[in-house]
Amino acid sequence: MTEQAIIKQIGKSAEIDLQKPKPIGSTGFYLKSFNSKNPESVSLKIDSKCNFEKRTHGLLLRANYSNKLIAIPIHNENIVEITLTRGKENINPFFLSPMWILLKLGVSKLRARYFKFWSFEYSIDQMELSIKTTDYEMDFIANGYLFERQLSFFKNLNYGNKLLTKIKAST
Repeated sequence: MTEQAIIKQIGKSAEIDLQKPKPIGSTGFYLKSFNSKNPESVSLKIDSKCNFEKRTHGLLLRANYSNKLIAIPIHNENIVEITLTRGKENINPFFLSPMWILLKLGVSKLRARYFKFWSFEYSIDQMELSIKTTDYEMDFIANGYLFERQLSFFKNLNYGNKLLTKIKAST
């Protein structure tokens, strides 16, 4: 799909406001399921590396599988639901570890998790993204550490009730 065809369907790329910077693109996701309601439409391969780009009238899904690039424009009106699910967190710092000390001092677990000494002190399962449109149903996964940044990106799209967030229980 050419850039001109994309602009006709969902507009130009969102511009960056240097005074109040907001994300205009997502991180990399891996496609886990793709269902098209139109048998004639484009089909994506499972495990394609995907990302989203904010456009003036929608989202552009870019998928890459074995260096075969596919772009799917998604108009704002066609989006039914976006569900972003945070993975389950396991927080188990050992006594007097840097992470344990920071948590006791009141530092956020989002910051303290980078000071773990052993891998078992903190882990987070992958995040899941589900997008339902009038034409497609797609499920993606990505690293759980990236959840907050992705939540910021999707909230910035101003989809209101179309955006749902879920958090799996921590241990």
